[in-house]
Amino acid sequence: MKSLACLFVAAVLCAGCDSSPSGILDTTTSSNVPPAIVWTDPWPGAVGPNIMSPNNVVIIRFSTLMDTRSVIHNVTISPSDETVYIDTTRATPVEGTTFDFPLTPIPSWLVYLPDNRLDIRFPTSYQIYYPYFKVAQQYTITIGPSAGDIYGDTLGAPISFSFIPEPYFRVTNTYPSDNDTAISPLYPSATMRFNALIDTGSAASAFSISPSVGGNVSVYYGDWGFYWSPPSNVTFASETKYTVTIAPTVKDLSGDQMPSAYSFSFTTAAYGVTSAYPTGAGVSPTASINVYCNFLIDSTSIAGAFSLNPAANGSITYNASSFTFTPLLSLTPNTLYTATVSTALRAKDGTSVKNPYTFSFTTGN
Repeated sequence: MKSLACLFVAAVLCAGCDSSPSGILDTTTSSNVPPAIVWTDPWPGAVGPNIMSPNNVVIIRFSTLMDTRSVIHNVTISPSDETVYIDTTRATPVEGTTFDFPLTPIPSWLVYLPDNRLDIRFPTSYQIYYPYFKVAQQYTITIGPSAGDIYGDTLGAPISFSFIPEPYFRVTNTYPSDNDTAISPLYPSATMRFNALIDTGSAASAFSISPSVGGNVSVYYGDWGFYWSPPSNVTFASETKYTVTIAPTVKDLSGDQMPSAYSFSFTTAAYGVTSAYPTGAGVSPTASINVYCNFLIDSTSIAGAFSLNPAANGSITYNASSFTFTPLLSLTPNTLYTATVSTALRAKDGTSVKNPYTFSFTTGN
């Protein structure tokens, strides 16, 4: 009885074995069930903004394992002569049922080119959005009828879905970003990018900032947006919330306007020391001590705010936002020194630093 059971199990296992060479799955037999599309990203009828997957990829999922070549070469986008096309050289299966189709800007279009004067105003940690889609344009993805699965079954009829990535003219990126905090008061600036080339003639009166910043401010109107900055002798106020507003009077080159004004706010940091040098061990006894601040310094307050322990005589020189203490004689070798900048240090507007700043270093031989 036991041997019969073993033979039955062996027969069942062998019945499920693939008899094809090297264990390759035999896909020559049709399943007689046409494949179907079960999911897309963006969804059919989706309206942006922010409906695209990272890197502007369209994702299509089928109901069964698909033949890669038949799928990739049967997917098209319309209009195909506007701002984007499907890059079939980078279209790939995520797995057998799901495919990625990157949408790529036509290289001859200016939308492919960044505005370097604007971009360099964004810190490296800020991701800059480059618009690839025409404002208010509906795009349609079509999967041709001959797209088939690994069993030889095809769709039999074309399937299409449409979406609008950029329904209106809008701001896409700002620096500072909305609700940013601890923005340095020193060398104030603000940068805004849009999702289309702007009509610079409509931009002249569109920018405003509150509270206002003194001096003869300048605004650079690039193809993709604004860069605003005041003169170098002007800073933001300490611990102050600023709001930038872009009026809807600004247009893109096609005449599209923003549906409403766009605003973003940020808060500046307290006045304070941002860094100092030297620190650590092995510092030369003849080294000068440098202190850097995030504000324009009232030079008359430096001497009363800086101290060194053990004490040493020296001279102080300064520029707009930093100062240097140079010892008259060499510091004592192999000695721990502690430097302190007290709250007696003031900005030119009379505001004192919020917190004292202390740093240490050890001299070498």
